[in-house]
Amino acid sequence: MAVNNGLILTLFILITTSLAIGYGFGVKARRLPFTAEIGFSEKQWQFLRWWVKLAFVAGILLPICLLVPAWRQPSSWVFWGSYLLIVAVQLLSERVFSRWLVPSIVVPIGFFYTAFRLWQLLSGFTQLTFSYLTMVGFGVVVLFWVANLVMLMVMAIPTVFVGEESISQS
Repeated sequence: MAVNNGLILTLFILITTSLAIGYGFGVKARRLPFTAEIGFSEKQWQFLRWWVKLAFVAGILLPICLLVPAWRQPSSWVFWGSYLLIVAVQLLSERVFSRWLVPSIVVPIGFFYTAFRLWQLLSGFTQLTFSYLTMVGFGVVVLFWVANLVMLMVMAIPTVFVGEESISQS
């Protein structure tokens, strides 16, 4: 079954949303070893502001540009449409849940959506036809999301994970 199948997309969104809500309530109730706030230093916040701009270019604008030359190919519309749908749902989830539950919820949401997006991209590599230029652009998109996953694991997760001591102290 293809990753961009409507059922797979729907199940992913539902499961990830359920996990995010569980995370938010668990952190609020101090039952999970994570902080409600993101403990970035000023330098990390500066990096993150730059990183979000790069994400907009490499993760949204570039994929839209890659769709344009293939606009007559239905498989390209399905692939990039599914990709952009997942990006939109992620951004909406992060915004709503970080205001409603806890700000740190953007970290696990970002992690799960980035991993899923990489699965989408790997699947798209075999589904789409590329010219040299579109292959380079596609490669840039993939490399950015790999780097985003690494950034989340190296920089973001350690700022919200506090370990078991936070649970035992409550």
